Amino acid sequence: MSINRLLTKLKRLVVRKNRHLSCVGVVAHRNKILLYCRSLRNKKKILEVAESNDGYNFSTSGDELALRFRNDKKVGNSDVVRLQFLNNSASQEAYIGLESGAWNVASSRDGFKWHLDPHSISLPGNGSIVSYDAQQYLYYGEANTIRLSVASDLKKWGKDTLVLTEKGKVNIEGAAIVKQGIVVFYDVQTDNGIVVHAVLFSKQEPTKCLWKTDYPVWEADPLWKKEARCIGLLLVKHKFISYWEVAGEGIFAVGYPLYTLRNKVDFEPSLQLEKSAKNPLISPSDTNSWEAFTTFNPAAVYLNDRVHIIYRAQGFDYISVLGYATSTDGIHVDERYAEPIYTPHQSFEQNGKISPAPVNQQYVSGGGYGGCEDPRITRIDDRLYMSYVAFDGWNPPRIALTSISIDDFLNRRWLWERPVIISPPGIVDKSCCILPEKVNGKYVIMHRIFPNIYIDYVDDLNFDGETWLKCEHQIKIRENMWDSRKIGAGAPPIKTKEGWLLIYYAVDDKDASKYKIGAMLLDLKDPTKVLHRSNSPVLEPDMHYENNGFKAGVAYPCGAVLIGENLFVYYGAADSYVCVATANLANFLKELTSSESAHLEPVHLDTARVHQITI
Repeated sequence: MSINRLLTKLKRLVVRKNRHLSCVGVVAHRNKILLYCRSLRNKKKILEVAESNDGYNFSTSGDELALRFRNDKKVGNSDVVRLQFLNNSASQEAYIGLESGAWNVASSRDGFKWHLDPHSISLPGNGSIVSYDAQQYLYYGEANTIRLSVASDLKKWGKDTLVLTEKGKVNIEGAAIVKQGIVVFYDVQTDNGIVVHAVLFSKQEPTKCLWKTDYPVWEADPLWKKEARCIGLLLVKHKFISYWEVAGEGIFAVGYPLYTLRNKVDFEPSLQLEKSAKNPLISPSDTNSWEAFTTFNPAAVYLNDRVHIIYRAQGFDYISVLGYATSTDGIHVDERYAEPIYTPHQSFEQNGKISPAPVNQQYVSGGGYGGCEDPRITRIDDRLYMSYVAFDGWNPPRIALTSISIDDFLNRRWLWERPVIISPPGIVDKSCCILPEKVNGKYVIMHRIFPNIYIDYVDDLNFDGETWLKCEHQIKIRENMWDSRKIGAGAPPIKTKEGWLLIYYAVDDKDASKYKIGAMLLDLKDPTKVLHRSNSPVLEPDMHYENNGFKAGVAYPCGAVLIGENLFVYYGAADSYVCVATANLANFLKELTSSESAHLEPVHLDTARVHQITI
């Protein structure tokens, strides 16, 4: 579980105290987290200890670390260069590295006074040791590889085995025994900075990799470059926390996500939408020629105890129109209209081309030759506002906006306002949705110009056809992540106590053919600010109906509603079908706020004692 905390900065204390500090390790000791740091006191190097109950808020008494060999020979604590906890719940031991290059096993009752075994040990590499079944397993990094060495007594290590190869220099942050195996967190130095991954090995066969993260667990600030150093990683009260020292900045803590095991082999994030067993809800109909080819990308709104679904449909003329269906429970379709409720009737959405080329192929989506594509619908007061992609078959697709009174809509009087273009000419602009209420006195409109989501604030929704969205703010793609190629708003955001819940779609640079679904939580008062964002997809196109259609590998959301305590997300599958996936809203939000990597913040130290640990 990731913990996001706002933590007090340390770098301001540098000037005031003029102290020098270098952290040598962090250990979990008898329900306490202890951070060991070297500093100067009266021109003398000392090693001090800071304590924490939660792993984030630390205080220090100013006491120095006391080190003695078991033969009572005292060791200067300034000689310590590394101290790491032995990850064995049955032991309160650590191994301590000295400036001489020696490593010694040490034990302590309080974490302040340590007794060292006088016999130094030799470690094959710099990594993390875990104990299992009377064996010691050392996972360590060497160049761009992870290697494993095994010993029964920490002294005689066997021949190392290559267990994993990466694309950059590997540093082991920490390892721990969990129910499913041995989990190892490691960071890799890439051209773009430091990225963190996790890998799971079998306890019975510790060289056997059961699972590895497809995407980074976390990415460091690119400005860190090589001036960041992982101090250590701990499993604390069912959460992993990694500690970093950044030159000139401070000490930082990052909470890493936990994963749930599936089928005893594959890990998957616990933040997921559950696909309905009734999928697909709507399929092409041979009865109606206008929807005989495809039915997909559905908008949705919940009114009068019903879900109203407006979906994109195409016949074999490949012109997109909008169909209509309803559902009482959100899953079973009770009614499906025999005629389209919205058709292209303006020049900017009608294809007048006949020959030699009926369509500009670079702008085609879902096989469409023109029309009204990919609707989103938002209720504001007594009206429904519908945005959609208007495509004339030749020019770059643009965003159109129309509206209808709720009374007319519920009574099936399809008296839509004349649509108006709201995005600038000459630019492909799609995936538009409107927040259901004003923020700071203005309407908020989201839209997508490759590759990012743009957000605009407008005074009103009465566009004149000559005033365009200005692309004021952005939510950007993330390099090296599952949403690295392009992203777009899916359903109009839903207001929750925690923030605006935005369901969005994304494409990965590594697999540009697949559209996957993710989630963000945006600040209620400033929806340009992302509070939380899923580090992996909440839904992937892995079912037959998401791959057997016009375009394989597509899950594209356009609508989401709340029914009771449950979230219903409506999406197009394979550019051919209408589908739905659900989740309990409270659980989904809990996972969203805790399953992504923490926003990195400095470790907080008790200000009354903070002078003992500064940078």
